[in-house]
Amino acid sequence: MKYTTKYIAYTAILVAINVLINALPLPYVPGSGTKFSLTYLPTFLAGFYFGPGGGFLVGALGDVFGWLINSSDGAWSPLITLTSGLMGAIPGFVRYIPVKEKWTIVISYLATFLIVSATLNSLITWFFFYAGNKTFLAFLSFRVLIQAIVMMTNLVLNILLMPVFDKIIGTRVKSLKDQRLKALGYAKEQEDDVANDDLIQKTHD
Repeated sequence: MKYTTKYIAYTAILVAINVLINALPLPYVPGSGTKFSLTYLPTFLAGFYFGPGGGFLVGALGDVFGWLINSSDGAWSPLITLTSGLMGAIPGFVRYIPVKEKWTIVISYLATFLIVSATLNSLITWFFFYAGNKTFLAFLSFRVLIQAIVMMTNLVLNILLMPVFDKIIGTRVKSLKDQRLKALGYAKEQEDDVANDDLIQKTHD
């Protein structure tokens, strides 16, 4: 991905949106270290449209500047900033899997949920805030349920609004569309080759 003016402009917009979401003084669900937010959305869009680097940038900067604006949640955690960046980087890698767009979204969300929300962030939150009161499994059993609801809310909104995002961002990022078409075309060629090989094998048999 070339660092064009459009790349910088759209990345900056997504960073601003993520900062706003992170800065909102939303209440935490007691005992889970989780609050309902839409942070999946801007980080996914950044990774999907601008690759792992753009996704990581939007996730990490959104966390840092969001904390600077509203630090009422406690001290800044560089570990959470890193995992926030990872939330954007994961879709950037998943987008190269030659599947349809809707499956790219679903796989990205599931991977982000399992790697970041349910594992890394849960371990970090438990270790610093809950380790003295409950075991990790006891903490995780409740937290993962809340996190799953948050993830599914973001996922449904993402799928419903994706046609709008494609019109606003996707049509202006031609290089990404070309990359995805090439990947899908490559997958189709592989399917055709396998089908032809099967046909030849059956003919010989």
